Amino acid sequence: MKKWKSIMIVGLSLMVFAGCSSTKDNSKTEVKKENTKSELVYGMWSSPTGVFNSEISDTIYDGAINTLVYSSMLELNEKYELEPAMAEKFKLSDDMLHLTFTLKDNLTFHDGEKLTTQDVLYTLTSVADGKYTGGSYNVVEFIKGAKAYHDGTAKSIEGISVKDDKTIEITFEKPFSSALQKIGMLSILPKHIWEKVPVGDWEKATDLLHKPIGSGPYKLAEFKNGEYVKLESFNNYYKGTPKIKNFNVKVVNQDTAIGEIAKGAIDVADISSFKEKDLEFLKKHDVKTKTYPGPNIQYMGMNLRNKQLNDKSVRKAIAYGIDRDGIVKELLDGHGELIQTPMVPTLWSYPKEGLIEYKKDVKKAKELLKEAGYKQKSKDSIFEKDGERLAFTLTVPTGDKTRENTAPIIQNQLKEIGIEIKLENKEFSSVMDQVVGNHDYDMYLMANTLSSDPDLKPYWHSDAISDEKGVYAWNISAFNNKKADEVLEKALETTNIDERKSLYNELGKILNDELPWIPLYTPDIIKAYNPKVKNYNPTTFLDFYNVQDWTIE
Repeated sequence: MKKWKSIMIVGLSLMVFAGCSSTKDNSKTEVKKENTKSELVYGMWSSPTGVFNSEISDTIYDGAINTLVYSSMLELNEKYELEPAMAEKFKLSDDMLHLTFTLKDNLTFHDGEKLTTQDVLYTLTSVADGKYTGGSYNVVEFIKGAKAYHDGTAKSIEGISVKDDKTIEITFEKPFSSALQKIGMLSILPKHIWEKVPVGDWEKATDLLHKPIGSGPYKLAEFKNGEYVKLESFNNYYKGTPKIKNFNVKVVNQDTAIGEIAKGAIDVADISSFKEKDLEFLKKHDVKTKTYPGPNIQYMGMNLRNKQLNDKSVRKAIAYGIDRDGIVKELLDGHGELIQTPMVPTLWSYPKEGLIEYKKDVKKAKELLKEAGYKQKSKDSIFEKDGERLAFTLTVPTGDKTRENTAPIIQNQLKEIGIEIKLENKEFSSVMDQVVGNHDYDMYLMANTLSSDPDLKPYWHSDAISDEKGVYAWNISAFNNKKADEVLEKALETTNIDERKSLYNELGKILNDELPWIPLYTPDIIKAYNPKVKNYNPTTFLDFYNVQDWTIE
């Protein structure tokens, strides 16, 4: 079971998009252009795995393809406001207990079958199934009767009522402040395709996964693992036929992406280098760039199951031992922002005041360790207590060069305050299994990405802790705090946006003080693109915003 594993593909993820590249050099992969006016090549740092079902995919690479293949009832506009997508209209009652969606007319899937509320019902029911292995159960858990259905004590979900082919009503057990974004932005699966496969066997349905049928702007034409994904425009897309006929995703090594786009082999790509010389190189080759704040939190997580790391004084000493501002300046060339709590600073949920600023202070760090009963007895000046040295292994996923370069800086700086760090570099999926799945680690470097309307319960509530081997749980550090639990529960249930903001601000201050993670920085996102690509307007949370209107000259 992969409990919580896909909570948010947008979540853990630019950790993946901006984080885990293939070590294979794919610069010679052939994805030949047919017609410059009808084809776009999009560079991706690592290959999708082929899990092209939005409700069970768990990498940003698969998630990116799924964004092009599937559609939802609601979507975000460029201001991150929810607006109708496949829904013609929607209404959430003032008490947040009743939600109604009315679909647009003449919606169809890629195979020509009509898309109706029966497909919406099927999607919601599937993610509530007790055998469902993805991470979207938290989307439906507040629906009346969802728990009974999940537990197998009911044959249907009481709180979902299909009125006709266009109208569906949802009733909640209690107010659910994230209902519109969670349910409205759920990708709708075709019932006539997936009902043939038991929900618990979806991951085994390779043929269906590799040849997905959705209702999004593009149809998947061909997938070659490790090399490319070819997509074709969907003529009956509800927003109109995409202007670019062929949308090809090419796997490129992040180290070669700059050269690839400079020579015209790809039209759009993320750029991993923040160095001015590389940006000047792109400019010299008439490549345009867009830079904007990222939604990605880079952090160092700590396992609070570890007796030494469970001591808040040790965690605070570690925070004071790291020059995070220096990391932003040295490794990001200033293209990022220092953060004091694990939240995206551009979002309303981030506290604007009242946070402890952890600036590098070797003296203060050592004082905290001494107050906690540690002494420097050994010749190498490593602190110890009761015969146990302050020595930890820092697990680092390979692929993100900036993150990899951060690790030895942290290692050296913590040695200054008397803490020994051993570095353990591993391929990203191995780190996920070890850290998130098996909970077997001391400290790790990772990233997390939140949506524009963050639900932080899956990351910090004690219910999201698991000590069972093989069970993915996103409260990775095993942070157990009654006050945080209370705040998280209230934030999901309140009908008052100001109260919700206040609650998340309070949570940010709790995390800032308790430090289950050492927040490092949020890096900017730099997109490089061919100047012939028009109407290309990515934003912090929307890589493929208005993709149907992109053109290429």
